[in-house]
Amino acid sequence: MTVSTPQLVSLMAMAIGAVLFVVSLRYINLTDTINDVLRLGFALPAILVPGCVWHFLRTWGWWIAFPDNARPPFTRLFRVRLAADAISFFTIRGFTGEPLKVVLLYDRIPPAVSAAAIAVERTAFAVMAIVMSGLVSYFAVQRLPMPGGWDALFTLVSIGAVVLLGVLAQMARHRTGDYLGRFVHRLATLTGRRLESSRVIRFILDVEDIVLDVLRGDRRRLIILTVLPIVCYLLMALEVWLVLWAVGQPIGITAALAIETFARVGSVASAFIPANIGALEASNAAPVAMLGLGGGGALALFRRVRATLWATLGLILYPRVNSQRPTSNDQPLPTPNAQ
Repeated sequence: MTVSTPQLVSLMAMAIGAVLFVVSLRYINLTDTINDVLRLGFALPAILVPGCVWHFLRTWGWWIAFPDNARPPFTRLFRVRLAADAISFFTIRGFTGEPLKVVLLYDRIPPAVSAAAIAVERTAFAVMAIVMSGLVSYFAVQRLPMPGGWDALFTLVSIGAVVLLGVLAQMARHRTGDYLGRFVHRLATLTGRRLESSRVIRFILDVEDIVLDVLRGDRRRLIILTVLPIVCYLLMALEVWLVLWAVGQPIGITAALAIETFARVGSVASAFIPANIGALEASNAAPVAMLGLGGGGALALFRRVRATLWATLGLILYPRVNSQRPTSNDQPLPTPNAQ
């Protein structure tokens, strides 16, 4: 029987996840984990609060990222985001979830507008995550007693954050004009082909125009999209703190942020693994063990249960999409400001 390329990729991802799950067992004491889980039961409602607030804030950030004249209802966006996250949880995140958001809004918002809002929200959260990861890694190296290998890892994260921010700062120096549009124009000049006639390229250029218009048009929106990722980052660190406090392993804010930073980096690196199997457990249990603490197994198990609960809710709330696409009169495509 011939195995297709997608099937081969899935099998490899599952194999890597299985290996990571075995590795995570190195950092987990099963007896202690069972005892910790029993303690978590009483504190579970309180520990779920940061995750609930996180989901609402992420949806609000996406809602803010839409142009003022093409903004769908918050409740619709909440259902769409949960549904897309649920599907991507069981497949490959980003490659499945983000395009699905555009599809689930197809009957209400023009695809270019939805794609632009996703790009704005994702970019804002990615940039601020880089900033927070770099800062946390720097302070973790300075203040936390870590083995040499972990010390080097967090140092590399802080250096990588500085490099990436430098690249982004260079790109942000120009406040006028576009980027992809100029690149396509130059490429068309070199090749002698009318690249703008392609529907795909026109769509991408439309998305870029809307993104730049949104980013350059409202300072309040930029402030919100800068602050929200920081608040969400702190909420997830609070979740770490609450779990370890509930199992009798209280830690400081620097340690909680360091654990969350490593878990976040591990989540990004393992995005190709369906359901993040193995990677979620390893990326949460390993940094806890690195700090010489117990409770890593309880943290990994709680986050697995929490992710599964939200994915289940996303499938329950999966919205219907009408076949009728919004007309230009119903949902006009926002007109970018003149550059």
